[in-house]
Amino acid sequence: MKSSGRIVFLVIFAFGFLMPWAVEGAPKKKGKPGACPFVRPAMCLVYEPPECQSDWQCPKKQKCCQGICGIKCTDPVDTSKPVKVTPGKCPVVTGRCERPNPVNDCQNDSHCLNGFKCCRGLCGNSCVLPVKDSSFPGQKH
Repeated sequence: MKSSGRIVFLVIFAFGFLMPWAVEGAPKKKGKPGACPFVRPAMCLVYEPPECQSDWQCPKKQKCCQGICGIKCTDPVDTSKPVKVTPGKCPVVTGRCERPNPVNDCQNDSHCLNGFKCCRGLCGNSCVLPVKDSSFPGQKH
């Protein structure tokens, strides 16, 4: 009887140890492929409870990402595609930001519309009208 009691204990112990891993699907060291989409800063009127804590809690290819009003399962962005680059240069900005935590309105040119370019501003990145590139072929920068 003693050996059967040990076997039952070991089975229950193993089941309890392996169950969380089986439910979540895989170790959490790496997330699912792709990246979370960029979320423009906005005022959130109603915060929502988090839908997930890791990519593995999201269905199919979705990732666990920060949204405007909370953490949600979201379709990922393909990081292998080339990022749009708007022609021109960013204007020179001088001065110092007085805000303690500047907010970025964009991360790259693909987040900007109408020919605007994502440039570092006084307080974080923002979409601005680019300065025309005045270089000529053969001219060194």
